[in-house]
Amino acid sequence: MRQRGLALTALRITTTFGALRHPAYRIFWAGSCTSFIGTWIQNVAIGLYIYDHTGSKQALGAVGLASGIPTTALLLFGGVLADRVDKRRLLFLTQSLYALNALALAGLAAFGRAETLHVVIVSFVNGLIFAIDGPTRQAFVYDLVGPEDLATGVALQSASFNAARIIGPALGSVVYVTLGAEWCFLTNAASFGAVLIALALVRTPQHTSPGRSDGISALGGVRASLGYLRTSQSTRTILLLTGAASVFGMSVYQTLMPAIALDSLGISESDTRYGLLFSAIGVGSLIGAYIVGRNADAGRRGLAVFGGAAAFAVALLALSQIHVYTLALLVLTAVGMAAVTQLATANTLTQVLAPDGMRARAVSLHMFAMGGLQPFGALMAGTIGQRYGVSMALMVGASALLMVTVFLAVRRPDVVRLA
Repeated sequence: MRQRGLALTALRITTTFGALRHPAYRIFWAGSCTSFIGTWIQNVAIGLYIYDHTGSKQALGAVGLASGIPTTALLLFGGVLADRVDKRRLLFLTQSLYALNALALAGLAAFGRAETLHVVIVSFVNGLIFAIDGPTRQAFVYDLVGPEDLATGVALQSASFNAARIIGPALGSVVYVTLGAEWCFLTNAASFGAVLIALALVRTPQHTSPGRSDGISALGGVRASLGYLRTSQSTRTILLLTGAASVFGMSVYQTLMPAIALDSLGISESDTRYGLLFSAIGVGSLIGAYIVGRNADAGRRGLAVFGGAAAFAVALLALSQIHVYTLALLVLTAVGMAAVTQLATANTLTQVLAPDGMRARAVSLHMFAMGGLQPFGALMAGTIGQRYGVSMALMVGASALLMVTVFLAVRRPDVVRLA
């Protein structure tokens, strides 16, 4: 009976998340889960390290800006490259470079030489790597599962990243306080071993055609991407909303999280409760990913994109007024759920609407809107937060996101109705 119960549970999971039916995807996903935990350990350690050494919200924004500048400049070229070469090999290279970069930061911190400038440089290099890794990783999901299970594949990738948000920050804050920042960075470097092993084991299914050059230059490939964006009004609307969610939502609360904890909630950087704030976002993100996977075939993707953005804005407005720790945990759970619902569904629609041979470039446009624009939001959040306070920065960002969402929904109701 117990075995039958386990079998039924497994069947329900694979029914809800159809991407898990593909062995290659399961291997890649498992490796990614481990690596993402290390990434979040480093992310929280960098924020704590910078704020602990400088006490400056603008310094937090500068780190975000440093990682975003190369992403903004090169992300579209990364999409062109991913459309032309073997994605598995390219991911093996980018993941190896991430590991080496984390090792370098760990070495600097261990010898007491990790100044703010060094962290900015490391963030800049990570931004360069992300410009290639981001679109390649997302398009690789399509290669592994095909169009029929893409929605659940994207949702699971988002879920794994945000599940790591539950474990990583809580673990990272403990490691930071007890062992030091260098051990956080070293743990991140080691975690990339899991995804490298997974990539070594994975073989792309035969139905996927290998990447190849389309006979035009890299710059020509970028022009083709922009040309596609001009002709596809639905994709353009989705990306505009994703960009707004990134600039006015994601970058604002992520950049100011150390200041939110200290100024609004009275939690110091050394308090282990700090990591639980990120964990609350991760729990909400898991709920959002489950909702996306559960409704993958429900035909309401356009509504999910706009509804998720509106809920994201409302949750951030609520966060701006909260000074009680337990209430902040609840609201941050809602933040994570709404953000993943919007971003994961937008990612799926962008790939589904894209023609073959343009998919990685379409993903790069999505990644540009989601990540490439974040440094501008980070700079805005840091400046407003420094001058007018954390609550005002959150209110400005949330209000702007809500206005953009309503405006686009009124202008393009056909996109809201997309299946």
